[in-house]
Amino acid sequence: MKLTLRNDYSFKLTITGYQFPSLKDKEHDSNWLNVRIDVRHPDGDWNAVDPALLTYEVQELADWFRDLATGQRDKQSAEFLEPCLEFSVESNEDSSEVLKVKLDYQFTPPWSTSFEDDEFELTFPLAKINLVKAAEALERELARYPQRTSR
Repeated sequence: MKLTLRNDYSFKLTITGYQFPSLKDKEHDSNWLNVRIDVRHPDGDWNAVDPALLTYEVQELADWFRDLATGQRDKQSAEFLEPCLEFSVESNEDSSEVLKVKLDYQFTPPWSTSFEDDEFELTFPLAKINLVKAAEALERELARYPQRTSR
């Protein structure tokens, strides 16, 4: 899934594999996914990999994007068990909606001065994002790494 504002400002999320590829019978551990982010930012580009999402959290994010695409605003954010990644919809100063991607801990930029309490945000105008396409991209990624145990 890739969100792009302009050539020097984008966020890309890809799944690189299960955190524990051979483990298939533990509720959480069997479903942890290694997630890679690639960020282009005017202050500098970076990437990072971390076991940040569970299989069903990826599906929940895709479902949330689809809900946003149809105008549903029941949930203003998509938060996960690991706090290094969060998505939220907020109103901008001009009352337009923006999608914020909040990065923390392992996903903060390399110039970050502190490991804790140094959240970094990327902001994208919601009207310029093809949310259905983002949901489909997440589901294509997830199809390679299906949920291996029930919740």
